[in-house]
Amino acid sequence: MISRDSRRGPSAAEDESGVFTHLNAAGAGLMPESVVAAIKSHLDLEARRGVHWAAADAIGTIEETRILAARLMSVAPTHLGFGEQASRLWALAFASMPLKRGDRILIARNDWGGNILNAVRRAACVGAELIRLPMTRKGLIDIEEVAALVDERTVAICAPAVASSSGLRQPVEALGSIPRPETCLYFVDGAQAIGQFDLTLPGASADIMVAPGRKWLRGGRGQAMMALSDRALRRLARPIIIDQSAGTWCPDDSFQLREDARRFEAWEFSASGRLGLRASLQELDRVGRSNVRAHNIEKLRRLGVNLRDVPGLTVFEDADADAAFLTFQHAFLPADTIVDELARRGIAIASVGLDYARWELEARSLEKIVRVAPHIYSSDHDIGRFTEELARLAKRGKRDCGPSA
Repeated sequence: MISRDSRRGPSAAEDESGVFTHLNAAGAGLMPESVVAAIKSHLDLEARRGVHWAAADAIGTIEETRILAARLMSVAPTHLGFGEQASRLWALAFASMPLKRGDRILIARNDWGGNILNAVRRAACVGAELIRLPMTRKGLIDIEEVAALVDERTVAICAPAVASSSGLRQPVEALGSIPRPETCLYFVDGAQAIGQFDLTLPGASADIMVAPGRKWLRGGRGQAMMALSDRALRRLARPIIIDQSAGTWCPDDSFQLREDARRFEAWEFSASGRLGLRASLQELDRVGRSNVRAHNIEKLRRLGVNLRDVPGLTVFEDADADAAFLTFQHAFLPADTIVDELARRGIAIASVGLDYARWELEARSLEKIVRVAPHIYSSDHDIGRFTEELARLAKRGKRDCGPSA
């Protein structure tokens, strides 16, 4: 139940009656039965034959994962690499990018905290300039103002398709259309978008796009993907870290790197997890991304109506926003109290605080928000149960705070 953007999650899987309501797809979506079956089946094979033989037996099926993931992100399979964590893939690509004193990095204040920290650290090491992308009052990247910042010194533009602390879809396609130097790489973190929005690397004119398998793809933990453009493959020609699988060790002790995205991959990975990701991509194809999005929109609208009826609650996404999820705070109930109390009732949601979204939350004068994220498996009953329990909690909290609350 631990989400990428909040280490605050439910401590109990079910309430006393055994009922469990999962509304934390932005942290980790529930795996479909087909995903669980694929993982278990390969683990059984590993137990019988050993991990190396089992992987060799399944190599063709494992490689189908690359084809499916590449198709989802609209790149050739040669331009799709895998890793255990999206933010690690992002950091590996960023660390491999040529960077020198005086170069400029433009990065959104609402990018994933790990991305920001890696950018801050590397910029400080070489003397590069780090500039936060201007934002509108509605919390969206200001395209016109960003365009005025891009010049010949700009080597990277970094933004999330959806932030971890706000469900608003960012205009990454418009951001990608801004003219930039040939040496400038455009990084898009698609963690909260891939699997429910129509987002592709060429569609956003991006050079690097990452996404984990465990969120909206429902593929389980420890699997992530990175799509690269031709420009990225040229600019990131020498990864800062290499593995034997990244190329060929030559007799003179030189190393001939692969020409494709596999140069960023590690030889060691979970074959069962990769097969689980394959099953999740097949499930998305079966259900249809447009159907996933339509379902989520309907549930979010219902959820928004219910939340706005809870006294003392502020919902940060507009009712007509094309949001990935909803975030809110309560006038007198701390975010952690809400998350913990609902967890005791068997309801999984999450909170996001300064450790993961400092720039964004500080800009909005916030310390922590609550995030609720339904998915294709979420029902009207789930939405109703969540809001009823939240309303009871708010009512009790107001009573405990006394008449001045």
